[in-house]
Amino acid sequence: MDKIEEIYRNILQETGAFREQRVKLESKVEDVLKKEKGSISVQAYELQRDSFYEIAMIAEEGGFKLGFQYAVQLMIECCEH
Repeated sequence: MDKIEEIYRNILQETGAFREQRVKLESKVEDVLKKEKGSISVQAYELQRDSFYEIAMIAEEGGFKLGFQYAVQLMIECCEH
């Protein structure tokens, strides 16, 4: 595990802002799936929900890492001038 991933997993996930974002994500996933809830089995619903969460978590972590790397690069460039 690299240092950025360690920061993401051990520090950021404990913040209130992170929890607030997670609530928004859960609400959106439920809104999207609400349309299908009556027409698919409980098992299919849960599989689809879990897939949405997995995709969102991968995107969230990737976005954090890229943003962190960009911020460090920007700070380095600012210090050079």
